[in-house]
Amino acid sequence: VNTDRQDAVEELNPWCGKYCMSFFTKTRTAKTIGKDHLSIALKMQYFDWDEKRDASGDYHSLPSGDKKRKLTNVFCAKYGWAKDHHIGLGVPMFFNDFDLGGTTNKSEGVGNIFIFEKWNFLKETNTRPAMAVDFWYYLPTGDPDRKLGSDNGAYKITGEVSKAWKAFSLHLNPAYTFNETKKSDIDEINAGVIFTPTKNFWPAVEYNYYHAESKGHAHDIVPGFIWKFAKGAASFKLGVVVNMDSTYTYRDEVGFVTKLFYRF
Repeated sequence: VNTDRQDAVEELNPWCGKYCMSFFTKTRTAKTIGKDHLSIALKMQYFDWDEKRDASGDYHSLPSGDKKRKLTNVFCAKYGWAKDHHIGLGVPMFFNDFDLGGTTNKSEGVGNIFIFEKWNFLKETNTRPAMAVDFWYYLPTGDPDRKLGSDNGAYKITGEVSKAWKAFSLHLNPAYTFNETKKSDIDEINAGVIFTPTKNFWPAVEYNYYHAESKGHAHDIVPGFIWKFAKGAASFKLGVVVNMDSTYTYRDEVGFVTKLFYRF
């Protein structure tokens, strides 16, 4: 048996697995943090719902003097407790600035804290994509009266499929959320492509479909870039969130999101 030939055939292409664990807003990849590694991330997204939907389904600018804005900061930590597994903890902070028809809301506080476990159960090869699954639980730590999340716990399951080529990688990320008491389940389809023209600067595009039962749906496109620095241990992400279609009462036609990440 020619073992040199066999080893050459089985050797992975150098670009396999060369992508980050997440995109800008919702899309995630099949990658895990790595055993005994810890990561921290801070995501900041600003919403300025500048349009309101009328009875015919058309959107118009908010009436003069009205505003609906929110800043969200989500701190997330992950730890690789075993090979191809990591656990995570996320704490969202909301800062509301609403003035709609004379009714104001300037509340701030913690939303629904979440925990999750991720398992990369199928490794990527030269011809086969990587696959992973996440199991989430959202604690009922929100305050719906102040628009700071929900007081209802929820379970979520997501899948991740990722495949890399030399110049880019593709990622698909379906998700489903079911609430403990209230009937408002959520289904999502998230996807994205990361381009790798250089070692440290990656343009990327993310797509998100979100549908909440009895509430509506939305489609977003998020172009942006990922800048890897500190010898690849850290990254900065910046994306522009463009709403392509929505059935919600209010919508933010164009917003932005940033994310800082560090891996120990």
